[in-house]
Amino acid sequence: MRLAFAVLLLCGLAFAQDTPRAEVFLGGSYLNADTNGITQRLNVAGANVSFVANVSPQVGLETNFSAYYKSLNVSIYGITGQLRLHDYNLAFGPRAHYKWAFAHALVGIDAVSGVSSVTGIVGFGGIFKINRRVGIEGGADYYFTHYDIPQHDVRAYAGVVFMFGSVGAVAEQAPEPSPAPVGSPRPAPAQRVTGAGMKIDALGVMVTTGRSEGAEITEVAPNGVAALAGLHPGDVINAVDGKAVKTPMELAAELSNRAAGDKVRLGYSLHGQWQSETVLVLR
Repeated sequence: MRLAFAVLLLCGLAFAQDTPRAEVFLGGSYLNADTNGITQRLNVAGANVSFVANVSPQVGLETNFSAYYKSLNVSIYGITGQLRLHDYNLAFGPRAHYKWAFAHALVGIDAVSGVSSVTGIVGFGGIFKINRRVGIEGGADYYFTHYDIPQHDVRAYAGVVFMFGSVGAVAEQAPEPSPAPVGSPRPAPAQRVTGAGMKIDALGVMVTTGRSEGAEITEVAPNGVAALAGLHPGDVINAVDGKAVKTPMELAAELSNRAAGDKVRLGYSLHGQWQSETVLVLR
């Protein structure tokens, strides 16, 4: 339990600006099991695996599997022996995301040493992103089963999560700009040409003509708009608000009449794979 809470505190330092298309979690788990007074509550170690398919930045569908193993020395009618318990749980349900945190509600089947029961799981957790593809995940759940009589268990888990694809991102919003005097021109983001390509200050990138049609990113400024959206060198920007851009000059032209704080829909590719449009707030 302490391990999961420590992970959740770390998760508070990271705000996931980019929601992956899919997440695969592999980790260890700790189960505090209710025995309905037969013995004291059992502490059982095990493993937890989950797969999440995100249908939007806020909602995903989760499949969760956990397994626990425990050996007990028991004495019945004066005969002492070893009892081996195997607990397997498979559950499905929705997961809701908010920045780094998530909550889920799952239903499924729990099986203990060959006897099965319907189970319900509700809980919460968080993800600390190490980079775009790998993170640390932890959480805690209330775990309900019914073997003749209800059982109320709790569990905690922590491990590594692998992230794939993207369902869009919203870059960290800049403060609203002060209104300009009536009749004054709108400030335009600066674009400068250097030997390495064209610098687009509004996005915080350096771009050049690449192998693909569009503006290929060669450099990304730390904490810039593009960096917060998860773009990297080698990615290609090919559309602004649905209009195709074929060169760095066309990208600069499309952004030249935009002011800081304006929202734009950016079309781009990640590692050669075209993504859905991403909403960015210019700086």
